[in-house]
Amino acid sequence: MTPTGPDGARGDGGGRSTASARDVLAQVADHFREFETGPPATPEPPDGPLGWPGYDAARARARERTGEQESVVCGTGRIGAREAVLLSFEFGFLGGSLGARTGDLVETAHERARRLRLPVVTLVATGGSRMQEGMRALSQLQRVARQTALTRAAGLPQLAVVRDPTTGGGWATLAAGADIVLGLPGAQVAFAGSRVRPPDADPAAYTAEAQYAAGHLDQLVPAHELARTLAHWLTLLTAGPRHAPDGTPAPPEPAPVPHAMTRGRHLGEESGPHLGEEGAEAPPRRRGERAEALPSGAGAHTVGPAPVPGAPTAAPPSGAGAHTVGPAPVSGTPTTAPPSGAGTPAGAAPPPGPGVRATASPPGAEGSAGEGPPGPAGEHPAPEVRATASPPGSGPSAPDAPAGTDRAAAEPQTGDGPHASVEGTYAAVAPGSGMAAVARARAAGRPRAAAYLDAYFDSREEINGDRCGGTDPGMRCGFGLRDGRTVAFAAQCGTPTRPAGYRTATRLLRLAARLGIPVLTLIDTPGAANGPDAEAAGAGPAIAETFAAVAESPVPVTSLLIGEGGSGGALALAAPGRLWVTPDSYFSVIAPESAAAILKRDSGRVAETADALRLRPQDVVALGVARGIVPPAHHSQ
Repeated sequence: MTPTGPDGARGDGGGRSTASARDVLAQVADHFREFETGPPATPEPPDGPLGWPGYDAARARARERTGEQESVVCGTGRIGAREAVLLSFEFGFLGGSLGARTGDLVETAHERARRLRLPVVTLVATGGSRMQEGMRALSQLQRVARQTALTRAAGLPQLAVVRDPTTGGGWATLAAGADIVLGLPGAQVAFAGSRVRPPDADPAAYTAEAQYAAGHLDQLVPAHELARTLAHWLTLLTAGPRHAPDGTPAPPEPAPVPHAMTRGRHLGEESGPHLGEEGAEAPPRRRGERAEALPSGAGAHTVGPAPVPGAPTAAPPSGAGAHTVGPAPVSGTPTTAPPSGAGTPAGAAPPPGPGVRATASPPGAEGSAGEGPPGPAGEHPAPEVRATASPPGSGPSAPDAPAGTDRAAAEPQTGDGPHASVEGTYAAVAPGSGMAAVARARAAGRPRAAAYLDAYFDSREEINGDRCGGTDPGMRCGFGLRDGRTVAFAAQCGTPTRPAGYRTATRLLRLAARLGIPVLTLIDTPGAANGPDAEAAGAGPAIAETFAAVAESPVPVTSLLIGEGGSGGALALAAPGRLWVTPDSYFSVIAPESAAAILKRDSGRVAETADALRLRPQDVVALGVARGIVPPAHHSQ
């Protein structure tokens, strides 16, 4: 608890928030309408429940000075295009402290939010619980916590903005307990007020910046950008579940599978369906308003893939031994091997069908790892892929059609039509050996998560941190808009994933599940971080929680392997039954170098070991782990 002084100044001696509650409301919201509230149900005794001398007089002075009846102002208003319930704290009223009457108002606001099905935005500036009311005031934190929990259970988003100062129980309930927490730069944000901290404590540790660095704030937002940022967040978090004609929430549709990318590609060109998925070509279109810089050597990219895209092609990395890509023998025909026993998560489409079955030979004519004549740079020939058309209706229902594509048009043709045979399609886009696959995935110029996210979303916001004191810049999580629909994302960036990264992804997955928003995961890691610090930070439990969050998700999770798939550290983000792979990827139980070391093989046998692991994208499909490969765009044209 951070107590407040008798006349509204913070008892910890810190500076007072300069903007009033109504100033902040006017800054971020239009058409604010305050809730009408009557007097307390039970009249208070003179000077409050403790009979604190001068308490009534202090409240009277606070009312006269601020024009408010209590330390919080509650009502509804419009932020951008979204209506919301707003709670704005008035620091000039007894330091924005929480008393019994404050608890009444917060409870009423949350009850109305649930009744009206509106998100809640809390603009916090408080010194904590009101000491003049003693334990009666402190117990309001339990009341507030219950209301936020009920609103969370109702599937309504809660956002908090921490202003200067936000300390004590106000930080520990209203602010830190929100789904998304934004902070004003320079604000004092901490559980401990300045007068109850160790005398030698560094003041910088109690700021919004410090809380952001520790993963407790999602974004630092300057005051002049607050309205725009809140409006964008509300658009993202309330553009989730659609409703059936009877008003009940409809199950969310899976996120479309992203477009595979390679170096030198200018996005926004025509692209086609995925290998392994049924579908006709979608018309070209542009997407998004910005593109982030790619890794050194990646080349310039402009934003804009088609909704269910193919992949551009580029020369393979030097020494990778990947085959030179030639024209695809047919246009637009998917091939797939349904996942074996993988199961289908809630909301996911069944394995592909009807009409297409695929078999792929591993390196070597009879499937033994490492056999057969070598190709360029020690490669083995790419496998032959044979697809046969089944009679209509003989397989399971068709999978997701490309966005904007008539499902009937997406059905594979049978007989002698152009969709009847796709022999050699994998050979045109996939690596010919295990080490070629590894080299492609590890190439420095290969597009990473940032390029995929820019291409996929029209706009997006990211969350920060695991709420346990950790962050991982190698795991990007957040929510984005695609064609007016929100998709949540968790994307690995090609580095070993830290425990904080898995906990952040788990936080994202569970928030998306609560809000009914489908999830896209981009997989790209050589594996989980394995140093002593990672073990001490709980690598095993963090990965376990991510596996559980994917497994129990009530919303569909779509996964795309865009680079390295290093063991369980990568698999934790892969949705069973809804995993696709790019030509520049591999997925393996262990890195081939590590496997060779364990088997006591010399370095000259690493390539042989890579082939034996069957880690190439086409192998992952043939083994039933992935549904298909996303091909280069011009192979579908």
